[in-house]
Amino acid sequence: MPFKIELRKISFARGQNTILDGVDLTVEPGHVVVFGGRSGSGKSALLEICAGHLKPAGGSVLWDGENVSAMSRYELYDWRKSIGYVFQVHALIANHSVFDNIALPLKCGTDLSGEQRKNKVLALMDELEIGHDIMTRFPETLPAAQLKSVAIARALINEPEVLLLDEPFSGVDPLTVNRLISVLHGKWKKGGMSIVMASHSLSAWPEWSAGRFVLKDGRLEPAGNAFATVKDLGGNQRYNQRYSYAK
Repeated sequence: MPFKIELRKISFARGQNTILDGVDLTVEPGHVVVFGGRSGSGKSALLEICAGHLKPAGGSVLWDGENVSAMSRYELYDWRKSIGYVFQVHALIANHSVFDNIALPLKCGTDLSGEQRKNKVLALMDELEIGHDIMTRFPETLPAAQLKSVAIARALINEPEVLLLDEPFSGVDPLTVNRLISVLHGKWKKGGMSIVMASHSLSAWPEWSAGRFVLKDGRLEPAGNAFATVKDLGGNQRYNQRYSYAK
């Protein structure tokens, strides 16, 4: 089952610059939260704090009521087995092939046989429409859309309870975005995983029931219905109209 994420009075600074200033956020199990903000507003930092990758200067992060800062390295490792993370810069391993990048969480966190891992990776590649012809290629040879697709596949391969996405659709063509959204939405509907997404567009997720926030001056502010009237959506308008899911 997905676990509850709570951020309480989170603060974070880089040098003399305060990035986050008393951020509160609760992500209930199985819910989706999307937050936007200008470049440099702290979206990536907030997402990394949610994942326990980055330690806040103040405040606390709770996973199902457990304080992350009080966890040992081994406890964090066990919790993170149930978290999928897509970094803004794909963060694929340069000397690993596409197949090996996607399969890596299965090697570290499961006792599946080599054949079982292969079948699972190939099935997910098919679902995301990642061609088998790039299986043996390395990240540096791939365009942006394929890099993001592979990074999302790696995050999904272990069927995470919580999925954290940092600008997952930036630099990706509309057709690929449609496919990625369709797969993510389908897995969310089926498995009920929690999703937290940082995105320049608050319409990046098709569910109107999703929690939407704007990160401004170090604080998270509820976006209300403002995103529906935002004109500056760029290419997102092209795929946003295609989906009208209801949970």
